[in-house]
Amino acid sequence: ERSRNAKAQARHRAKRKAYIEQLEQTVTKLQTALALSPEQVAALPPPSARIRQLEHENATLRAENDDLRR
Repeated sequence: ERSRNAKAQARHRAKRKAYIEQLEQTVTKLQTALALSPEQVAALPPPSARIRQLEHENATLRAENDDLRR
């Protein structure tokens, strides 16, 4: 029983390590594709803040559009 658990834990650790390495490679590829340094990526606003900003801009433009249609 212990041997089976130990093997299962070892498999889990190996899978998790491979998954993390794959994620790190993906991040590196995306940063290269965007030509951004890690510092520039860190300086980007969080997605939720950008979404709120775009929603506000969208609402403003819709109101302006409605005014122009009247």
